[in-house]
Amino acid sequence: MEPEDIIKILNDYLDLCSRAVFAYEGTIDKFIGDGVMSIFGAPIKQEDHPERAILAALQMQRESGNLAKRLQERYGRSVSFGIGINSGPAVVGNIGSQERLDYTAIGDTVNLAARLESNAKPGQILISKATYERVKERFQVTVLEPIKVKGKENLVEIYQVEGEFNETKL
Repeated sequence: MEPEDIIKILNDYLDLCSRAVFAYEGTIDKFIGDGVMSIFGAPIKQEDHPERAILAALQMQRESGNLAKRLQERYGRSVSFGIGINSGPAVVGNIGSQERLDYTAIGDTVNLAARLESNAKPGQILISKATYERVKERFQVTVLEPIKVKGKENLVEIYQVEGEFNETKL
């Protein structure tokens, strides 16, 4: 493909993800190639940040079909993506050098979210046990086989989000 077309496709995809994150008052930490790292619960405290993250992911999942169809019609190519969500403590703040600081989150919680994302199949939303325990009354999930991830000695319990029990909005 022409570089200009790749950029248009990537921008359409990143725009879809950004709209979903902002719709649920999340913060976009950064774009990592074709990935979006977002934070819920910082810098503004949100007691329901796991729910917000899942609702944003479900919005991305819903809208991805229309995007895929438009891109296929226009460019003969499409995009698909998986999503990983984890909840827990992280170091959040301006991190960097004297010349350049970035507001970001770091730590084991962030690393596990990235590992879940890399294990998610296209269209799949994977959540950790920590997230599941906080949202199990609100979202329907399927328990999946535990997986081995880099940086963890033990297998990690994972769950696939299927949808909300009640279709309510925040």
